[in-house]
Amino acid sequence: MAGNKRKGIAVLLVFCVAAMLSFPLMAAQEPVFRLDMDSLNLQKGVSGSLTVSLINAQGAEIAEIEGIEEFDILSESISTSISISGSGSAYQEDRHYTIMPKTAGQFNLKASIRFNGREYESNVLPVTVAESSAAEGEAESDLFVKTVLSQEAAYLGEKIIVTYELYSRYNLENFGFADYTAVDGVMSKDLPAEQGKADYVYLEGVRYARYVAKQLVLDPIRAGNHTIPSFTLQVNVIIDEGPGRLFGGGMGGMGSFFSRTQAVYLQTEERELTIKALPAQGKPVDFSGIVGELHLDGQYSRDELNYGDSLSLRAKAYGNCNLDGLKELAGDGLPGFAVYETQQNITESVVNGQYHAEKEFELILVPERNGVLPIAPVSLSYFNPQSANYERAEIPGASITVLGEMPLPAGGGSGFSAAMETVAIHQVYYRDTDEGYFTIQMRKQVVYGVAAGIALLLILAAALIWLLLSRKRKNTALQLLYRQLMAAKDAQEIYSLFNAMVRHCYHLSLKASSQKAVWDGLPDRMLASQVIEIMNLMESEGPKDELALKEKIKSIFPLLTPLRELKS
Repeated sequence: MAGNKRKGIAVLLVFCVAAMLSFPLMAAQEPVFRLDMDSLNLQKGVSGSLTVSLINAQGAEIAEIEGIEEFDILSESISTSISISGSGSAYQEDRHYTIMPKTAGQFNLKASIRFNGREYESNVLPVTVAESSAAEGEAESDLFVKTVLSQEAAYLGEKIIVTYELYSRYNLENFGFADYTAVDGVMSKDLPAEQGKADYVYLEGVRYARYVAKQLVLDPIRAGNHTIPSFTLQVNVIIDEGPGRLFGGGMGGMGSFFSRTQAVYLQTEERELTIKALPAQGKPVDFSGIVGELHLDGQYSRDELNYGDSLSLRAKAYGNCNLDGLKELAGDGLPGFAVYETQQNITESVVNGQYHAEKEFELILVPERNGVLPIAPVSLSYFNPQSANYERAEIPGASITVLGEMPLPAGGGSGFSAAMETVAIHQVYYRDTDEGYFTIQMRKQVVYGVAAGIALLLILAAALIWLLLSRKRKNTALQLLYRQLMAAKDAQEIYSLFNAMVRHCYHLSLKASSQKAVWDGLPDRMLASQVIEIMNLMESEGPKDELALKEKIKSIFPLLTPLRELKS
């Protein structure tokens, strides 16, 4: 009897303890919905971070965020956490948004949430967006980008340089454009830039690191007004955090043992470009089509030679002009000489913010007679935008002394008769040998040449077939990995298969490489930024959304290109 009583008391004590422990857990289930931002004062063209926190509300849905239509949502992510304290526990799900203001002004943000059949509202955030209108030489913030044009108005045929300058007071891991930088009505080409190279400037007494984020060469194809749209630049900023801070931490701090990378998005400024047509008045008949300031330099290899020898003219055309259409300098030849002309080196660069091009030519001149021969000047007509006139650039003429006697023609002859040269003309001809038949006679060298050409074509065809089969096998392996990934159920398995796909294409392991190595190892900046976003997602704490992860990889898959295809 006493034993049963003791058992009953023990059961009662256990029940009381369980009730005491469960009370705070039950009390902690009241849902809380909160809206937060990293800063309530934003600047047009600079992104901000918005977070919607759903606390003790598993399964809650965000119905809408009022005022978000005034912003572009650049990226979204989810993180979850469970905190346990002496008074209870709390489940928290954070929805993170990277947003970019569309316009300047005052805006109120508020989230509406559905949970357990009820409608809830978060707190209201008053957000102020300021215009980005800093003048040249002025600072906008600690991180900003400027759009610099070599000229805002140009003539059709000129090339314009657009430079995107990134100014930072933070330590940066890397940066790149998230958009394809194309301009309607304009042909554009990227100039290579060293991403890690920076110079230091002072704006309003504050020291900044200045990077060239991108340089574009614009070649308009029609006159009129053109709009250079705004593009989105992703900048990965190194953030120091945790107990290892040595110098105060924060974005761009130096010396921390604990650091991470945060993506900041900047929007470039939209610019207008006016392209004028070339004037018809004064346009020469032999206009070369070159627009810009043109210079010609040239030097003859010698001024005296024997008849039958040759001399050369090494020439260079250069200036802030478009030389794409310049194929030869002496198109009409030079009187008294046989001319053989070849192009040599071709370069284009940016000098003091302006487009600069150079082309080198070599002209081999063979005199057609002896004596003192004048060489006519080599000149090109061009349009000079500075003077708005058609002008000429010229290599001065020269006099060449040709020594020796010209050979006499066969059978004698005298005076001014031109020397005769033996010219062999090889051609296919026909001769009747038998009635009803043609006999074709060809030189052996021609037959051998045709046979060699056929053999070369067969070799090229075999190489092409092998290359196509190789690509098919390679693509089959990549497609197999992709199908396995889409069928996978676990986030880690999905990530492992994605890692295998990247390694198959670029010989780069995401699990064994830093984000900087991934950025440098992938050939496309858009691809690199999306791959790094997946790496950040997998390295974050909390459960992973398998469907969202597959959707991200699905959007990346068309960008994956094996290295062998890139080189071929």
